[in-house]
Amino acid sequence: MTRAEKAERNKLMRQYKAQGHTMQEVANKFGLSTHSAQRICKGIAPQHNDLKGRPNKYKGVLQEESKVAAFIESRMPEVEYSGNYTGADGRADIKCKACGTVFNRSMISIRKGHCSCPTCREAELSKAKEQRRIAKESERKRKENERKRKAEERKIYNDRKLEAREHCCPVCGTITYRRKYCSSECAKKADNKRRDFNRRMKLSIARVDTDITVEGLYRRDNGVCYLCGGRCNYEDYTVIDGNFIAGDWYPSVDHVIPLAKGGKHSWDNVMLAHRLCNSRKSDKL
Repeated sequence: MTRAEKAERNKLMRQYKAQGHTMQEVANKFGLSTHSAQRICKGIAPQHNDLKGRPNKYKGVLQEESKVAAFIESRMPEVEYSGNYTGADGRADIKCKACGTVFNRSMISIRKGHCSCPTCREAELSKAKEQRRIAKESERKRKENERKRKAEERKIYNDRKLEAREHCCPVCGTITYRRKYCSSECAKKADNKRRDFNRRMKLSIARVDTDITVEGLYRRDNGVCYLCGGRCNYEDYTVIDGNFIAGDWYPSVDHVIPLAKGGKHSWDNVMLAHRLCNSRKSDKL
């Protein structure tokens, strides 16, 4: 088939389709597939006929304008005919009985009953929009109130929890909500007190020579620090506001085996040492 013959065939197919025949009938008549017929006849609509090629049945009924008003009233009771009728396949003005708006519609839309008033439709859309806005605002307020209620319940719960935890600090007596002590300073004081108590308990259990003194130990060891070999100085001290403050070279009693490691406070376990050397040794063996 030449290009001219194909163009002629396509033209005949479009005309046949415009007469109101279905796509399957067009494909069967010209010996093509339905897909090919659709591709060639795309966008072709029937010309004032039904799909099966039957004439418009309303042409005879609506030839006179006097019958249009009754026809529109029977189809759509909410509107009435207003004039400007241009035929069964033309258009006509109709008037909304509710709001009095006059608008023009095609007779095809009128026959199908698709002639809602644009003003009433806009009012309905605005009303629905307002209802959605009110519902959304109500939901927002409900959620906000729910949030506030939960926050208040959480605050009451936390306050009760704090009240249950309220107690006096065992060191200074201050009211606190912390686990035991009101501050790290009080915790440190309590820890030092506990360590001193444990030290005293170990001394009370172990064999203790009560006659051990710094002066006696100084005479026994000839004033020599057993850790560094230097001499101890009794004059290395200061007095500030009545408080005695020993210097680094002041003599002190050091336990060879520390009390924390099971040593005893006896003459055979003590040696003379500088205060500084004693502090550096701490509880090491």
